[in-house]
Amino acid sequence: MRSATANEQKIIDAVEARRQDIIDFMQKMVQTVSLIGQEKEMGTVLYEGLKNEWGLQDIEIVEKKPDHPNVVARIKGQEEGPNFIFNGHIDVMHPGSEETWPLPPFSGAIIDHKLHGRGSVDMKCGTVGSFLAGAIFKDLQIPFRGQVIFTGVCDEQTCGEYGILYLLESGYLKKEHPDDMGLNCEPTTFDKIEIATKGVMRADITVHGKSAFGARPWLGVNAIDKANKLIHKINELEKQIWEKKHPMLNPPTVMVAMIEGGQATNIVPDYCKLWVTRRLLPGEKKADCIKEYEDILAQLKAEDPEFDATLHIWDGYRPPAEVDKDEPVVKAVQKAHALVKGEPLPVASSEGGTDASHVVDQLQIPMPVYGPGEESLIGTVQECIDLDDIVDAVKVYALTIYYTMGLQA
Repeated sequence: MRSATANEQKIIDAVEARRQDIIDFMQKMVQTVSLIGQEKEMGTVLYEGLKNEWGLQDIEIVEKKPDHPNVVARIKGQEEGPNFIFNGHIDVMHPGSEETWPLPPFSGAIIDHKLHGRGSVDMKCGTVGSFLAGAIFKDLQIPFRGQVIFTGVCDEQTCGEYGILYLLESGYLKKEHPDDMGLNCEPTTFDKIEIATKGVMRADITVHGKSAFGARPWLGVNAIDKANKLIHKINELEKQIWEKKHPMLNPPTVMVAMIEGGQATNIVPDYCKLWVTRRLLPGEKKADCIKEYEDILAQLKAEDPEFDATLHIWDGYRPPAEVDKDEPVVKAVQKAHALVKGEPLPVASSEGGTDASHVVDQLQIPMPVYGPGEESLIGTVQECIDLDDIVDAVKVYALTIYYTMGLQA
């Protein structure tokens, strides 16, 4: 491992000096319940803590809907330059029955050098760690250009409209400089940086039939029978798109994920509803995927005049995204990780998605994904994060600001 320069060591030492403050603050964040749609308290606690304990004064709560907070903070450099956008979310998945947890899900207990609780991995330690990196970097008064924007958004777990999508549509986040960039702090097991991810589009298709008494089924139109034809066509589509290739990702997929139909065992079902999920590769377009469905429905109608179906595309579409491995922000995170952890940081991909996809798609700026926390613990009753990884993430984020925005880097 190479030796740190004077400014690199200055950043590392400043973070290390506040190690216990960082851990204590993260513990308080995990102990603050912020279930999906119930993020008000978390937004307030985070806002007040960052302002009063960590000195971030250019900070605000932005809401599209009352009690659905997005915490946005900025630090501004001494010269004009690009925006660097850090992104993470403050909502967490519901823990389910507390009886299944070895510790209370929001205990924030620290045992065996790990912080335990729902949200510790997904993803309060990444989100809040970026804010703390900004606060520490600002206090060091290292000259930098442009501005760094930190976002802790609500509503991410459901791809909702009140979080990152609102910040984009309202202009709180926008592209203002050709070199704008960002980093999403979702957990990547802290051993890779993800530069490619699939998109996801969900839809429901209702097949319409005609009810009749089950003893005289010829008087009706069985919607389940008609839906069976649709399922076969979707399976054929799956085989077709499976031929598409990407160097880092598995092929795209489409599947019938849920089905509902019929009213009683003695009535011809007059409807059958399918829920269909499509995973897209970078380069695939939402409009093309919709047309795939429309073509299937048109073909079935042409083959069978009694076939009748209604297609509904869900809100919450998440586009696929890809970032070039040679982007300066990717190189900066790799350099920072290597200095802090003493090991190289490979590029990787993700079959799942993050809010980074919306930023890349709408602003056309690079935003890879890198953060602390073991991905396999997401959504489990064992969710916890190593204390060293929490602190090291703050170091890496602060160094990344220095490498990309610092005037002396």
